[in-house]
Amino acid sequence: MAGSDDSAWEYDPSLPAAALFVALWSLTVFPHIYQMFATRKWYMWTLIFGGAWELVGFIFRILSIKNPTSIGYAAPHQALIILAPIWIAAWDYMTLGRLIHVFLPTQRAFGLPARRITLLFVTGDIVSFLIQLVATNFLVGDDEPSAHDIKLGTNIIMGGLALQLLMFAFFIAVSVRFEVLYNRAFGRDGRSRWFALMKCLNVSCACIVLRSVYRIAEFASPYPGPLVTHEIAFYLLEALPMLPTLFLFNWWHPAKVMPGQEGSFRAEKKRLKMERKQKAAAESQGDVEMMGAREETRTT
Repeated sequence: MAGSDDSAWEYDPSLPAAALFVALWSLTVFPHIYQMFATRKWYMWTLIFGGAWELVGFIFRILSIKNPTSIGYAAPHQALIILAPIWIAAWDYMTLGRLIHVFLPTQRAFGLPARRITLLFVTGDIVSFLIQLVATNFLVGDDEPSAHDIKLGTNIIMGGLALQLLMFAFFIAVSVRFEVLYNRAFGRDGRSRWFALMKCLNVSCACIVLRSVYRIAEFASPYPGPLVTHEIAFYLLEALPMLPTLFLFNWWHPAKVMPGQEGSFRAEKKRLKMERKQKAAAESQGDVEMMGAREETRTT
């Protein structure tokens, strides 16, 4: 099978290993779906999307192993596994923004409001996603991509991965700034409430960075390099590091730190809108009462 002209694989892939990871991803994705509805933390859909893409990617891996000459199974397997971490990274960014919004008195870091920081992170993540989506089309979009397409797709996807690493560097800087500002405002009081979630976010990002470095090294090597021809590299540096990015938050769910509507930008927006309406209504009522008092004075 491996290395044959018609096979999509450069090695003999393990069917039991792929089946194991389908089971492992199922054990975290489906509980996350339940937790999202139970806690009404609707922004969790982003994390669930990432895990679901990993899960479906490994299902396609099983189908590709059973049908090694079919690009129809190999292509979605590659695309889903490559792109899934972008959803998970976006969720990490959104959660950090919510921590800043809830726990810092100014709701700012580096002079930027929490909502704008989140928007910057997500915008960078979307750009990285689009770059890597275009790249995967060059790499796996045709039955037999040309040497030119492979080279172009490789260069494009490395650019997308490099942007992802740049966003992680900004994430680290904002995380450190968050802790500095919190300690300056409150010292060590209340740190236990958010500290575990922040460390889980740091571990999640470290896992995605490890995986991104692996992918950059894989695509930078002459094809087919050792990272392409040895399945153990894929499982140790891609598949295994991604599991904690979801399992950690089954254990330490954001709802433990920010229960109910706390941390919700949408709820905050609705609250401010309601306050403005109430203020306008109060001012209008005050104007009416003042006019009535003037009219009464005139009549007397």
